Amino acid sequence: MPYLIRRISRAKWEEIEQGEVSADAITNDLKTVQNDLSVWLIQNKEELEKAVLALITGAKQTKLSTLHLVLIEEKLVKSNSLVLKDTEGDTVIKSLQNLHRDIGDLTYSKLGTIKDLILNCIKSDSYALYTKRQLKDLVKSAVESGELLKESLNPDLVSNEKI
Repeated sequence: MPYLIRRISRAKWEEIEQGEVSADAITNDLKTVQNDLSVWLIQNKEELEKAVLALITGAKQTKLSTLHLVLIEEKLVKSNSLVLKDTEGDTVIKSLQNLHRDIGDLTYSKLGTIKDLILNCIKSDSYALYTKRQLKDLVKSAVESGELLKESLNPDLVSNEKI
């Protein structure tokens, strides 16, 4: 079953009331660019590390920190009339760039739908946590396997994380 992966700040998603979340959760975690919200597509949960690796190897990535993710079923996005666009992802790993999608043409009410999908992910444990140590190990493993060229990473990331 395909999933769309989105990074969130888990602490901001503590429910205030039924279906309500803090404004910070919406403005920080659902920040759009030209009414589009960036996500990564995986075909099943076993591919989650591909999306994680794509997320942490963006050209501007300078440090690693704990990563909280929600796994939204792709069919739920489509059944809620949300538009998925194929867009190239910001990762230095060329083979992962095509996993990127944007949930597009968003409006205020459509962001509310995404908020509800995220809350449902948290309630149903369709959620993942990666520690800084796990992320560093993932990057090192990708470098060792040849999937990732160390030279392609942001030099600040290499220096800050001693990769």
